Amino acid sequence: MKRLLPLFVSLLWLYGCSSGFVYQRREAPAQDGPKLPLKVAVVAFEDGTEDFTSRGNLFSGYVFNLAKTDINGLSLNTGAAFSVSSLPAAQWSRALAEDMAASGAFRSVKFVFGPSEATDEEIVVEGALTKACFTTIKDKPDEFVLHLKVRRMPENTIIREGDVGRSGVRPRDLKSGCIIGSCVIERIHGYLNGVMQGIFADIRRDLVLALAPPPEKKRDLPAQESPEEVIKRILGKQ
Repeated sequence: MKRLLPLFVSLLWLYGCSSGFVYQRREAPAQDGPKLPLKVAVVAFEDGTEDFTSRGNLFSGYVFNLAKTDINGLSLNTGAAFSVSSLPAAQWSRALAEDMAASGAFRSVKFVFGPSEATDEEIVVEGALTKACFTTIKDKPDEFVLHLKVRRMPENTIIREGDVGRSGVRPRDLKSGCIIGSCVIERIHGYLNGVMQGIFADIRRDLVLALAPPPEKKRDLPAQESPEEVIKRILGKQ
């Protein structure tokens, strides 16, 4: 019974020490200035990930499908237990909309739950979260992938469609030196923010390049900035 008590306490800690993830942009919101004169609506993404929550075991490690389950873990070398809430598809799309709005690249950006909620937006971004794998297996890469479709309204013309994501082995020091679960949670949040920041930067870069006015329409832009200068200024905030 005495041997079971520490395990019981650890399990209580595991479920009690948890925290919800909140996306944080790397840079401060952009200052007022010339923008691409387009209104954008980001539609809630679908969940296109595999039908599993987690795979593996305590000794070899786990692969968590972060779109469908929390990250629950226990550091065997320190005993630090932690639980990080799931990151479902809709949360990715909401964070992308907030990121794009704060970047200053567009006239306006809003998050909507369905295409019918888009009103006067010229650009609609739809998609699905197809991979959200967070792994605790040594040397096995994490995988996060969004499949996006960008449409120009009212013609409903598809101007971009494809995958954007990140895949790589996570830094190994996320749990080193942590003796409490909150320390691990903070580091995982920082890691996930970095992953999302990189993916969103790629999306913004692609959209800016795709939507910038062609050379023959330079005269329609403010005289103080050419299309190339607008793109350079926006990308300089990455």
